Amino acid sequence: MNRKPVIAVVVLVIVVLGFLLVRDPVGAASTVQAAWDLVISAVTTVISSLTTFFQHLFHNS
Repeated sequence: MNRKPVIAVVVLVIVVLGFLLVRDPVGAASTVQAAWDLVISAVTTVISSLTTFFQHLFHNS
């Protein structure tokens, strides 16, 4: 697995978050909160989709 692109993305995210935190702490906090809500929503959607998929998969058996 090539780790250089992953490390580059992580470093970029850290730099951007650090810049936001220094320039606008309140805005950075709201951005982080919105991103966290988006992650939770995405995980919930994936779990719900997988549950529905397995229900349909095993219901016809």
